[in-house]
Amino acid sequence: MNTTTNRPLKGDPSEIIQVFPKYEIQIHCCRYWWLQNWEFNDLSFPFWRIYHNSFEGAAIIYNNQKIPITPDKLILIAPNTSYSTYMYNNSIPQTGYSLKGGRVSQMLPYNEQYLLHLFIHFNLGMPYDNAIPGVYALPINKELDAMLAGIKKHLNYEHAKFNFYSTLAINTIINHLLSSLPEESWQNTSADYRIIDVIKHIENNLTNDLSNPQLARIASMATNAFTRLFTREAGISPQKYVKKKRIDKACILLHHSTLSIEEIATACGFADRYHFTRIFNHVTGYSPAKYKKEFRINS
Repeated sequence: MNTTTNRPLKGDPSEIIQVFPKYEIQIHCCRYWWLQNWEFNDLSFPFWRIYHNSFEGAAIIYNNQKIPITPDKLILIAPNTSYSTYMYNNSIPQTGYSLKGGRVSQMLPYNEQYLLHLFIHFNLGMPYDNAIPGVYALPINKELDAMLAGIKKHLNYEHAKFNFYSTLAINTIINHLLSSLPEESWQNTSADYRIIDVIKHIENNLTNDLSNPQLARIASMATNAFTRLFTREAGISPQKYVKKKRIDKACILLHHSTLSIEEIATACGFADRYHFTRIFNHVTGYSPAKYKKEFRINS
């Protein structure tokens, strides 16, 4: 008797357990603005950016190269990429920026030149926010064009609450652009699972004890051996990395949230506002209050 015929059928005939990398798209904002000035000397932030302009007239300067922002392209910018922007051949300020614009749902400028600018900010979580810095101009196909039109239509009348379809469209655009990047873009990420686990732990536990002995326990390693391995894989020591991640999160919250500086200091694992201010100013060259005033998106 052939007993194999009595065995239940399996949905997947393979006996091999498959493992897939996990990432989570965290959308910080999706906005649609009219712009008359967009001259920034240096834009470098710890989150991804997507730009789409409905008209020609703006460009990015990256690595001394001009990248026009045109209606047939989507611009994807990796975290911590330093670049400048300008419109209509306006001069780029030596420091700071010149910005004039507002939501498209507000009154548009009458009888004046302007362009329409869609921008999306997001993070993927570690280790994928450690992608190699870069600016990518990627072509728009018919499906992406339809999704962009739907998102803009939504933002014409509602800028605070997104429906399921618009959110799905934003995520689809993000995934499409990420899948278009060359494979070497992700080579900044460690291949050692112990370091990846520690990096994820750091990101998810910024308010907790992140001393070297504690991180070494996460990696199931002796402290000295862990410190050497982490430094080799990440390029910086564990404690410098922890400080960087705390400042990165603070930048994101200052840029996109309504939290007070005291609340942000607590959320990022700093002892108090004064400790936070001292470290933040040392790393970024700005006080948290000035950074919030300069870069927080209010519209």
